[in-house]
Amino acid sequence: MSGVDVDFAGVSRTLPAVPLPSGIRVAYLKLYGDVELTEHCASILAGEMRSDVEVLLVGESGGILLGHVIARRLGLPYVLARKKWRPNMEHPLRQFVRSIGTDGDQVLLVDDEDQVLLAGKRVAIVDEVISSGATLGAMRALACSANATVSQVLAVATEGDHRDDVVALAHLPLFSDGVR
Repeated sequence: MSGVDVDFAGVSRTLPAVPLPSGIRVAYLKLYGDVELTEHCASILAGEMRSDVEVLLVGESGGILLGHVIARRLGLPYVLARKKWRPNMEHPLRQFVRSIGTDGDQVLLVDDEDQVLLAGKRVAIVDEVISSGATLGAMRALACSANATVSQVLAVATEGDHRDDVVALAHLPLFSDGVR
């Protein structure tokens, strides 16, 4: 498996090009275990955060580390959109999504307590990578269902089409020809 060299605003990594169930290959970004890259990216993205943001909405699992570090740096709360039901969820908000990186449908859930935290607030959606926009769309829908307003979207990277609606530190290629 060959790699793709990517610069994340001053910190570089060689990312493996891995196949997905859809048949395309992606430059696979994994923040877990990479303290230097996580802290670096969170620091820069925290500096890009709009001043009107009151709460972060982060996706499980790629956005957890990033969202936590940004929230800690800015003194903001964050809400986790979970992929599995938890026992504390009596009436969770649900959004179904089929993303580029998964095989089949997934569900994103926001628990009752976090719905209260989001209600009436301006939120920033934070994730590791934004690709097709399916997960982002589901996160936007969750925010709307909680009566929150999405003020900004931040990610370490986008991939595929360039996106003007996302503050990102890098853009990752998609490979459909199986070569790389």
